[in-house]
Amino acid sequence: MNGDFVKTLTDHLPSRRRLVRGLLISVVLWVLFLVVTAYTSATTLLNRVGASDVMRAASGGIWQGKIAGEMVAFLATVVLLHLFFAVVTWVLACASSVISANFRQEKFGRMVVGWFSVLAGAALAFNALWYPRTLIGAYYHNLLETRVGPWPVGQLVYWLAFALCAFILVRAAAVLLRAADPGTRRRSLWVGSAVALLFVVVALLPTVRLGFASPVNADRPNIILLGIDSLRLEQLQRFGGTGITPNLDHFLATADLFPDATTPAARTFSSWVAILSGRPPTVTGARFNLAERSSVRANPTLGDVLRKAGYRTIYSTDEVRFANFDESYGFDQVVTPRIGASDFIVGTYNELPLSSLVVNTRIGKWLFPFSYANRGVATMFQPETYLERLRREVSFDGPTFFIAHLTAAHWPYYTSEVPFGVSTPTPGNERPVYRIGLQTADRMFGELVEMLERKGALRNALVIVLSDHGEALSLPSDSFFDATFHVDGLRAPIKMLDYGHGQSVLSKSQYQVLLSFRTFGRAQNLGVAGRSFPFLCTVEDIAPTILDYLKVDGNPLAAEGRSLLPFLEARETIDPAAPERIRFTETDLAVLPAPGGGVDEVGTARENAKFFMVDPQTARMHIKPENEPLATRYKERAAFTKNQLLAALPAGPYAHQYIFFDFSKSHGHLLLERPNETEPDAQRLWDAMARHYKGELMKPVAITPADWDRIGTEWENFVGEQADRRPAKSVAGPGPG
Repeated sequence: MNGDFVKTLTDHLPSRRRLVRGLLISVVLWVLFLVVTAYTSATTLLNRVGASDVMRAASGGIWQGKIAGEMVAFLATVVLLHLFFAVVTWVLACASSVISANFRQEKFGRMVVGWFSVLAGAALAFNALWYPRTLIGAYYHNLLETRVGPWPVGQLVYWLAFALCAFILVRAAAVLLRAADPGTRRRSLWVGSAVALLFVVVALLPTVRLGFASPVNADRPNIILLGIDSLRLEQLQRFGGTGITPNLDHFLATADLFPDATTPAARTFSSWVAILSGRPPTVTGARFNLAERSSVRANPTLGDVLRKAGYRTIYSTDEVRFANFDESYGFDQVVTPRIGASDFIVGTYNELPLSSLVVNTRIGKWLFPFSYANRGVATMFQPETYLERLRREVSFDGPTFFIAHLTAAHWPYYTSEVPFGVSTPTPGNERPVYRIGLQTADRMFGELVEMLERKGALRNALVIVLSDHGEALSLPSDSFFDATFHVDGLRAPIKMLDYGHGQSVLSKSQYQVLLSFRTFGRAQNLGVAGRSFPFLCTVEDIAPTILDYLKVDGNPLAAEGRSLLPFLEARETIDPAAPERIRFTETDLAVLPAPGGGVDEVGTARENAKFFMVDPQTARMHIKPENEPLATRYKERAAFTKNQLLAALPAGPYAHQYIFFDFSKSHGHLLLERPNETEPDAQRLWDAMARHYKGELMKPVAITPADWDRIGTEWENFVGEQADRRPAKSVAGPGPG
């Protein structure tokens, strides 16, 4: 019977010579398609690496150690994906020859070219329609988005191509079945039906949300932390916002809120280490994004303590480029994009049309692990892919400590569906692209809470919604200085970066954070009346509060933060006679703003390239240990209460300008020595800062514009001194985001 079927099939196909020739034509066409579509992105990547230091740390180490294997695997995957489409093209041409004898001879090669045109056109249409910021989408998105009735032109193109493929394959199968003997026909029908059923099941399975509810544990509630990156509090209704974040506003309406909460360092990694440890960066060593793991003394973390208490610990985020949290921070499970320097390369390069067909599918998780569900690859990121991954991989089978950190509100603020033309800042206080990013994060937050409800995680839970840092957008509220604020003693303008985060201690919108508490289910005893507490707090207070809530004795984290539970349970109130709490914050390496808004990637990379390297063994990028002293000297530092702030601003590597601000009086002045008893507030901040940043503060000075050249020379000499101490050649790379 099998021989009869083979003969039937052979009778309906071109000769072997023409089949081989057709396959070669298909391979050549798809290889040319790869070369043409990859040329622009590859050229851009090489130019940026060679001419401007952008991503040199990641790209310069491509052929070293582990990263070499990752890049070879990526390139091989891209090539094999195009070869797979070459085979599909050839199969469709063969199916066409089965239907018509006209295509079995001289026209078979033309049929291969025709099917290549259909599939390539469909891939280009899909890519340009759904990924408007990719290299193809930037040119053709608007055209393919044109509507014909209810459908965009691009959608009609690829659906018609798919329908044509299906028709040809079904028609060819029917022709072969009619020509086959009855026994072969019956077996073929059974096999075909089984394959079709399997295809339908596989196609529909990702859309089925099982999400079984977990059993309720009356004694040990789930502990859930939901983080929103780069959140400007003024956008929330509890802080006077206009309602562009309905899901966050709904959650916060009854939550207990600490409206004056800050972070000790307004960068994701430093802030989250403080959240997990209850200790400041000066203690943990988490002073920079991409700090080398061996230099970070984060453990024990909250995850470590809760895991010992019987909790399952899970950490998840949709971007890991600058905050490399893995299982070593106390987590049983980590649901993130793959961590490594390859993330920077693939994110720049993997915008190819065929890649876009699979990157947000289950297959894409295995083919392109550095792009799948990765907001870092903003041009290809679809929020639903990340949320679907959480639905599939996260379960609450027992008491669980779960963290999800959403980064859509972080620069560059857009995701794959956001077209060009919305990023230009408008006069006044509107920043359209940030608003879009925040609305995306809010939508994801709403779906995440819905997922937690469906899985039963909220039947007994303490939920803390927070932000790791704020975001400055060069708005009037992003600087302490205005027309009414006067600083005595300054003899030169202060350089201040009022865009981004971790840029300036003189911009509270960068280090002010959201901190709210709500309980659900059997644990529902907090966050039910929308209370606000005026206590001055910091993210270092989160871990002690959780452990206090769970009645964990002692201080297993050696946390320096304090529990907020006495306020939440109304066991303690603020003593108006007590001195105000002093908090601290510091900056990281500068990210330079672009003239028209956004981030100057090239300028930032040029400034910060010398600080980073790739570890060939782990393929991860981190700050060079020998350059940490230089990066530390660059930092601004501040100690502050509610109405006063003392800033230490670098004036070269060997001096600081110390400025005391009194916001209640819109006044400040330069300090050239420790304040005396006539300025008790300034003296108290000075002494607290000296203790907190022990050994890091330099002599006080007052500089003039005439000192700028000298200071520039001092920095150059200091950099040279650091280079002389460099133990070995390393590969430089980009600054933090």
